[in-house]
Amino acid sequence: MKLTLKSKLVASYVAVSAFLAISLFAVSAYYLDRQFQIYVSHKQDMKNMEVVDAISANFAGGGNPDSGFLNFADEFGRSMLEQGVVIMVYDALGNLIYCPSVDALECGHMAEDSAPAPNDVCPQFDGVYAQESFPIERGGVAVGSVTLGYHHPFYYSESDRSFLSAYNRAFSGMSAVFFAIAVTIGLVMAGMIAGPIISMTKRTREIADGNYHGDAVITGTKEIDELSSSVAHLAESLRTQFMLKKRMADAYSHEFRTPLSVLQSNLEAMIDGIWTPDSERLKSLLAETLRISRMVSDIDRLVQADSAEAPVEKKPTDIAAMTERILKGFEASAAEKGVELRFGGGECEAHVDPDKFSQVIMNLVSNAVKYTNSGGRVKVTAGENENNALLSVEDDGIGIDGRDMPYVFEHLYRTDESRARDSGGNGIGLSVAKAIVENHGGVIEVKSRPGEGSVFTVKVPIGNKVYI
Repeated sequence: MKLTLKSKLVASYVAVSAFLAISLFAVSAYYLDRQFQIYVSHKQDMKNMEVVDAISANFAGGGNPDSGFLNFADEFGRSMLEQGVVIMVYDALGNLIYCPSVDALECGHMAEDSAPAPNDVCPQFDGVYAQESFPIERGGVAVGSVTLGYHHPFYYSESDRSFLSAYNRAFSGMSAVFFAIAVTIGLVMAGMIAGPIISMTKRTREIADGNYHGDAVITGTKEIDELSSSVAHLAESLRTQFMLKKRMADAYSHEFRTPLSVLQSNLEAMIDGIWTPDSERLKSLLAETLRISRMVSDIDRLVQADSAEAPVEKKPTDIAAMTERILKGFEASAAEKGVELRFGGGECEAHVDPDKFSQVIMNLVSNAVKYTNSGGRVKVTAGENENNALLSVEDDGIGIDGRDMPYVFEHLYRTDESRARDSGGNGIGLSVAKAIVENHGGVIEVKSRPGEGSVFTVKVPIGNKVYI
């Protein structure tokens, strides 16, 4: 089963939150326990000194202590036994004077029976019953000793155990609360990240269904906004491509309908005997047939030029000389239209396919002459720049509108349909030129302003290697 992005994000937040909560609890509990053990051990030492001082203050010394001391020792000793401490008092000769038990042999084991086990609040505790002796002195002379037995190194009293239990409960509760807060934040953050992506997924489905209209989703997150902008740009590109395909279909339909209609009407008239199939009419039909053939050839030429597998036979070619020859072929049509042709530049040689590259020059010059009004000028320049050969075709014609600039190299795209048809353009010249230049490892660019003319620039590598 595939998990959603939101589920994975929430799971990661929960895992990190759980790890942090458990780690914080474990580390804080460890250090608190360490500090509390130090505190309890210190408190145990203080208690031991208080016990020794109390016994010393009431011990008169000698082998037969008075009944007052024994009464005090019995009451005091039993109260300390309840706190896990066994008191044993000896005289100067080491004879046992007092022990909480009637049987002196049981004194060393009483604390083990009376002291509560500390393991429930300190699992790592490994304490053992131990005894510690302290001298009882009078004037610098030992008159006896006190032996205290307790669980070493410390003993947890009931209040100590209550404190640790309360702390553990409080910290566990806080950890649970903070964990819940972290999970909530994770859900919110996952929603903020996954939400726009879900929206973009929905948007891509709409694009696939043909709905190209829609704005980019802005979230404030750089990467997501870039992805959203890319999706919006993709939608706009697909919309443009769709419109171009539609225009292409319309253009093919228009271009082929006219000559086919002429052929159909003339042939029907001849079959019906309305027109005589004389030489003039047959020549007219042949011209329409040739027109259709040229259009099919243009389309075939476009497909071949656009193919990445189209063969390119490169050889050293003088592009400047080739350009001058091609311009001579346009002198008559340019003069007839009243357009001046100029050529400039110096040496310009490169490894190109002469036949295909000549198509680039002819298409660019043909376009320039076609869209330049009478009295205008077309200037062609050839030259070299570092490792590249440069060809520039500049005119002062009608120019190209800014909204049409991104599409001038698209198949059958014409910036002015009526003007293009009047001039005989079929809208594939520039796309063919672009495909050929790119197959040579070069680039073709255009700069233009409406009413001021256009400049088409071609750059191809001089040698066999593609220079960047």
